[in-house]
Amino acid sequence: MSISGRCNPFGRLAKATVVLLLASLTQLLAIFPTNVDGFQLNRNSHCNDFSRRLQGTRHTTVTGSSLSLSPADLEVIPPSYQLAIGTLALGAAFGLPNSPLKNKITPYLAGIPLLLFGLFIAFQTTTLRFTFSDSNFSLVKSDLTTTGENLVVGGENSWSYKSFVNYDFFPSRSFPILVYFKETQTPEEMWNTGPGEQANSPEAIAKGAKPGQVHFFPAIGNVEQMAKGFEKNACAKI
Repeated sequence: MSISGRCNPFGRLAKATVVLLLASLTQLLAIFPTNVDGFQLNRNSHCNDFSRRLQGTRHTTVTGSSLSLSPADLEVIPPSYQLAIGTLALGAAFGLPNSPLKNKITPYLAGIPLLLFGLFIAFQTTTLRFTFSDSNFSLVKSDLTTTGENLVVGGENSWSYKSFVNYDFFPSRSFPILVYFKETQTPEEMWNTGPGEQANSPEAIAKGAKPGQVHFFPAIGNVEQMAKGFEKNACAKI
């Protein structure tokens, strides 16, 4: 016999976790690696040049009054498998004997999808990295090459610190599931795509929100270091 969500705080947390994770799935699919077994999609010249620019900043030297980036200037956020492990554990809990989350259908409606999603998160944690350069916050592959153009809103997955209007971690910095930020670098006509329609609504703006492009990513990197990176680079926060 299962315990109802009304009486079971863990059940409510499980439901909230599922909703938040699914909200980030579109963002993950938008940057899913497109170079697999030699097959690569060349979407535009900007994406093709990104890795060369990134690699170039790590190997150039000081020339005249111009200071280039050294390896130490590019901060790579280490991966965190906590979200993947938590998702896999939650998926398993829907099918374990005597689990308060288990009944006749939950292993199929929740357990299997969560296990598959947990494996997907683990794969992305292994293959993707968040980085901080002297001017940009970026999402790149683990070898520091480009992830290509964002399939949802276009453009590279690299954003100028000056374009930030807000960032946060959901549900909290101490219990991170999603990394959220909003920026104005993306062309304005794309700002209302997906969750942006609500985030940029007149009601949201009236409550103090700043207009811009919304991004949600699963917390697949060390959130404490990421938060310090945002603070160090003076990214705007409401």
